[in-house]
Amino acid sequence: MWRCTVCGYLHEGDTPPELCPLCHATADKFELVEPVVRSHSFVSMFREEFRQLRETFAPHAVSAHFPAALIPTCVLFLLITEVCGYLPLEFAAFALLVVIVISIPLTMLTGFFLWNKNYHRARSAIFKKKIVLAWALFLVALATLIWRLVTPDLLINGGAGAAFYLLLNLMMLVCVTLLGHYGGMLISAKRKQR
Repeated sequence: MWRCTVCGYLHEGDTPPELCPLCHATADKFELVEPVVRSHSFVSMFREEFRQLRETFAPHAVSAHFPAALIPTCVLFLLITEVCGYLPLEFAAFALLVVIVISIPLTMLTGFFLWNKNYHRARSAIFKKKIVLAWALFLVALATLIWRLVTPDLLINGGAGAAFYLLLNLMMLVCVTLLGHYGGMLISAKRKQR
């Protein structure tokens, strides 16, 4: 097994590939991966798990799960509030919105570092879409939060303001869904190349 020292791509074979299929690094950038000798003691198992976690930890994948999970929950809480009039869920949705707005810049930052490190800032259509969607998500989420802060009784009053507020939340849901879709396409393409 050979590992690309630039992007981490794993290649199985007697020799490394001439070019890494992910980052196009040359064969001299590959290192031979030695098989791990397993010990059965708790301490050695813990060390091995920690080593693997350290080598494979993906900050962007972890941070992307926050908005990807919280936005659908926020929208669901708002829809239940609209249908049932249960106001504590509206406040819960507001609290989620605060966490969403805080988490999006971290997700964007880790995504930028991943794009820079693994894809060398490739200007392909998929990255352009992800960048535009990420900024759109952040700006819509920020505008939604500011509007909710300025008008806390927005859903209670109903009308066009409440409908537009729900529409903004649905726009966040569309953005985060598309971001997840394009991220999944990148992961899927990476796995197919292995």
